Amino acid sequence: MGKYSLLVDWNADGDYTDANDDITGDTLSLTWTRGRDYASQLTGNSIAGKLTAVLLNNGGKFSPSNTSSALSPNLIPGKSIQVQAGEGTFPYLFPISFEDVPRWTGRIERITPSPTSDDVKTCTIEAFGVMGYLNQFALQLATQTDRRTDQAIGDVLDGVGWPSADRTLDTGLTTIPRFWVSGLNVIEALRKLEEVEAGFVGESKDGKVFFQNRYHRLTETTSTTSQVTFSDATDADNPYIELIQEDPLTTIANHVEASVRTYATASVAVLWTHPETGSDSPTLAAGQSKTFEAIYPNPSSGNDAVEVNAWTTPVATTDILANTASDGSGTNKTSDITISASKSGERMSITLANSATGSDVYLTKIQARGTAVTTLNPVVVRAIDTDSKTTYGERKYVAESRFFPDTTLAQQWCDYQLSIYESPLDILTLRYSALINDNIEPALNLDISNRITVVGTNAAYLGFSTDFFIESVAHTVSDGGSNHMVEWELSPATQGYSQFWVLGASVLGTNTIPAF
Repeated sequence: MGKYSLLVDWNADGDYTDANDDITGDTLSLTWTRGRDYASQLTGNSIAGKLTAVLLNNGGKFSPSNTSSALSPNLIPGKSIQVQAGEGTFPYLFPISFEDVPRWTGRIERITPSPTSDDVKTCTIEAFGVMGYLNQFALQLATQTDRRTDQAIGDVLDGVGWPSADRTLDTGLTTIPRFWVSGLNVIEALRKLEEVEAGFVGESKDGKVFFQNRYHRLTETTSTTSQVTFSDATDADNPYIELIQEDPLTTIANHVEASVRTYATASVAVLWTHPETGSDSPTLAAGQSKTFEAIYPNPSSGNDAVEVNAWTTPVATTDILANTASDGSGTNKTSDITISASKSGERMSITLANSATGSDVYLTKIQARGTAVTTLNPVVVRAIDTDSKTTYGERKYVAESRFFPDTTLAQQWCDYQLSIYESPLDILTLRYSALINDNIEPALNLDISNRITVVGTNAAYLGFSTDFFIESVAHTVSDGGSNHMVEWELSPATQGYSQFWVLGASVLGTNTIPAF
């Protein structure tokens, strides 16, 4: 693999320095990807990165069922895996040096041997990036108020135990009055937040979660200044092999909508009651514990109920009753019951434990109290370009996020998106070889949101020479490192976006519209 290294933390000790952690010598081919599923800042979603490595496996080293393998019993999913490039001069005869730093980091998803009767036996390792690992978790978060988008993203990551050291978050520019999560997976929750911010949440080369606010690409040097020029000219320093243009008409949004929701909080009331009573009442043996989950809203709560502002920790007698008889006519044993609870915006898990010295009991009453939150009449705001509708027909985009704080910001959001997407945009896929000329340096060092220039005025006959943002990256390394293809998906950095200015960062008169 040349100077590429493929490393696995087989014993999960937090490093890649143990014996057999470096599997570079067994690697036949390697592909990895990161970024959006589509190169649009409006409709493109951040997805989990992927890695596929094909390994030589003649001795069964990477076969999970081979107990004589030096890696047994560690050939299991979840192990950290990392692609590194460098130390010293990079191969391919270019006098360029790279530090021994990560180029992709994730977790192993599956290890699949391919046994054959031939001399060459292989094994395929498939891995996913940070977002894929986090997306395994369903999330329940209690209500938070007045949270900036970066703080809310931090709440989501805290909710699944993701370390603070493994995240890099810009300061959010939108404050959400009421934020909660119930039953969403991590990527869904993060997408709701990045949408209301008009920002971007993704995963970095070294396996961290990053958040870029909506000013990031208007203020960061790597986004405001082109980092490299790729051209179709015959004598180009950085030539490309292929340039694919998406249908520009699919990028149009000339009718943009967002909904604003405001809420009312009621007084403390009973929000949920265990439905089984009498002889059907739940039982609790001496020394036993059981967990009951109260859910609100529920079928009896009404259509305008959305969540719970604060659950009340259940109290003995008021909320919980235990009795030796199912009809409550026996001995009251409520004092033997220990009560604990965990809470989120729409759920409270109530754990009841019967003391070891107690008697078998019926739980004749289990209820959950709290302050219900209802939504007031939602307000829909929109921005429409009638000229664009006349020319291209109506092309509508409706924001999914429920976290827009007020109609003023929602209208600014709609106006912002409309000003960019009312006309067709150039969405490109650029493919090139990292082995040609000086292409290895941008291949390894450039990243998501970096700005590049693409010239398409020669053999491509596209008639433009303009700047783009990198939205996704894909690398394929094969033939022992002698073949390295790179694919970038690109969104326009000039069409629409070039008009915005940020106080203290842009030149008024060049960038003509204040960013919201």
